[in-house]
Amino acid sequence: MAISSKEMMLSPPLVEEDTAANKVLTNDDLLGEILPRIHCPSCLVCAALTCKRWLRNASNETTIRRFRSRMPSHLLGVYVSIDGFSNPKFVPLPDASRPELAAALHHGNFSFDNMDSPLLTIWDCRNDRVLYGFNTVMLPPQPSTTWPNCLQAMFLPDDDSDVSSCYRVDISNKDRTVHAKVFVLRAGTWTVHFSTLADLAKSPQEILMMTLLMGGKIYMMTMAGYILTLDIATARFSIVDLPRGVEFEYTGNIVPCRGDNSVLYLFNVKGDKLTVWFQSIDNHSSVGSRPGEWLLRDTISLLETCGHLMKQGGEPIDGQEQEEGIVSIVGVGDNAEFVFLEFEETSVIAYMHLKTRKVKKVYQRHPDNDFVISVLPFMMVCPVVFPEGQN
Repeated sequence: MAISSKEMMLSPPLVEEDTAANKVLTNDDLLGEILPRIHCPSCLVCAALTCKRWLRNASNETTIRRFRSRMPSHLLGVYVSIDGFSNPKFVPLPDASRPELAAALHHGNFSFDNMDSPLLTIWDCRNDRVLYGFNTVMLPPQPSTTWPNCLQAMFLPDDDSDVSSCYRVDISNKDRTVHAKVFVLRAGTWTVHFSTLADLAKSPQEILMMTLLMGGKIYMMTMAGYILTLDIATARFSIVDLPRGVEFEYTGNIVPCRGDNSVLYLFNVKGDKLTVWFQSIDNHSSVGSRPGEWLLRDTISLLETCGHLMKQGGEPIDGQEQEEGIVSIVGVGDNAEFVFLEFEETSVIAYMHLKTRKVKKVYQRHPDNDFVISVLPFMMVCPVVFPEGQN
């Protein structure tokens, strides 16, 4: 028996299916679960144009926050800081394939050129946010520390569910004894989160400024050639040894890097070679621990990839080859996606994308400026722009 197309369209099962779909697509609670799972900003905007109900649901604060948490971040630019002696410079580096980022740069102001007070410090950049402070004034005022000349660092929370505005750590050491005090800023008020003291198996000699917060732990590079960690939840220190053959030589030749899925990355420059290592951080738990083996992810020849940026022109002096200029790591991207390198001989700072080996000059240091320089990447999720009139 033949069935016409009209009869098929009006068959009871399909009518029931349409009714079920209609119940889902007009239910605000269910839409609140579906819309944040759309896979790209342009698709979310298209969904929002379906009707006023969808537009209202797609553009509310909760949906946008959940949608953005699922989206990958893209490099919008970098803040170049010179040892805290001048306002950091913002250098735009938008992804050419992402016109939304270029639009964000056009409409937004990411620099600090118009600030009345100099001596601005950029402490951290994370999840579209920048943590900065003035050396002359801080609102709200920071708590004073009891230790003179201690190392200080500040971090944005690494957990989106953390209601804290930021953390500050003050740390000092004498021989093998290390003392840390961690403050937390919540609702405009600083409080002491904890204070802890530990005797390490080996003196750190000096704890360096290149630090990061990841997985609730603060990672600090030491001149003794290991990474010192401080667990914010347990207030306990632990030690992470470097990969075999990797040694501390100068500030900037070894830099830790945060990664997803409980992975710690490590960048190392030795001569003209850049290596990238990684290991799990699950067992970084106690003083004196020796976690699992480091694995080598990348080995890159800097002469091959960056040779045109590394050396000045000119002939050798007195027939002698000049020594290779020092290469320093001044900034890294999460998951070891990219790295910023400074070449001492040319005073050039370059961006390198690790997967493609793409290299680009991004900044030129003044040759007479010998202050420490750092680069903080500003990552941004492509913005979602909805049409007006959602109400």
